[in-house]
Amino acid sequence: MIKMINDDLDKIYRRPTQSSGTVTKKKDEKARHKNVIINFRVTASVKDLIDERIRLSGLNKATFFTEACLYNKILVKGNIKTFDVLKKQLDSIAEKINTSCNLSDFTPEEAESLRIILEIFSSLYEEN
Repeated sequence: MIKMINDDLDKIYRRPTQSSGTVTKKKDEKARHKNVIINFRVTASVKDLIDERIRLSGLNKATFFTEACLYNKILVKGNIKTFDVLKKQLDSIAEKINTSCNLSDFTPEEAESLRIILEIFSSLYEEN
């Protein structure tokens, strides 16, 4: 009697792949490509502000942070560390340009670095 009730409940409340006796399909390994974790620390008040912005956006946290980092304008405040990193990256790009003037020889990472550096410099000139 109880088994019959459980079977009936399985039919009502579970998807067909969850019913007992059904073999579940294994997840495609290639479909799970988001396997890198990024962590950072903030104060409780900043966390509350971020959570509120995420809630109002209607996005999940991963999408919100990805969109914010990739597509929003970032304000860079120059300091010695920032300029040192920019100088090293520009030196690397200049060396690549000197060896081959063809920009199609750039890797996607090098092209993206150059784009970001140019974006930073153009934002510095817009402020003045």
